[in-house]
Amino acid sequence: MMTRRQLALEILPSTPPRLEDFVVGSNQEAVDILARWAAGREKERFIYLWGPHGVGKTHLLRALAPDAFISCTPSTRFHATPQPVQAVDDVHRLDRDGALSLFHRFNEKREDGSRLLVSGVHPPAKLDLPPELATRLGWGLVLRLHALEDEQKILALQSRALRLGARLPADAARYLMTHCNRDTGYLFHFLHELNRWSLAAHRDTLSIPLIREVLEASSPPPLPH
Repeated sequence: MMTRRQLALEILPSTPPRLEDFVVGSNQEAVDILARWAAGREKERFIYLWGPHGVGKTHLLRALAPDAFISCTPSTRFHATPQPVQAVDDVHRLDRDGALSLFHRFNEKREDGSRLLVSGVHPPAKLDLPPELATRLGWGLVLRLHALEDEQKILALQSRALRLGARLPADAARYLMTHCNRDTGYLFHFLHELNRWSLAAHRDTLSIPLIREVLEASSPPPLPH
């Protein structure tokens, strides 16, 4: 007989992230610029987003370029593409050869009028990348994203739960933040795990008892990169 966890893992993934679902917090100016960029009303074609893990960089890149999104690993290599928009996440993870291949693609996109959206954990000048690429990343708009305060994290968790088709009461969100890693990326990752369990149990509310059940019955999900 299948366990609840086995049943839960068969649930389809959530809907793709959207710009309007992003909990802005202290990032209103950056989000406004990105909205203009997405609509083609921002004159700068190259944007670099930076900030620590969990501030929402991946959400924004996936929302703005869902069909041209690349999540970097050290071995990622970049090739010529006809796509007019490209999103490159976690550029700081590239090794030297990957960074140089992105450098060449950057130059190509500069010539052909394409747009490029890149993210990393540090501003361009502090990236451990070949200087020629770091310099290129600083040529366009450089936008910093700030972490959410606790009440903003609660709103973000509730918003994400609604996108998953579930309800997360404020007390359950606070309980989740108290008993789990407080990193926003980790909380979102755990929320998806929690939602899988709730679907398998035919519950539409992510309650404190359900959170306790998941914490006791399964290992916490790994922290994403």
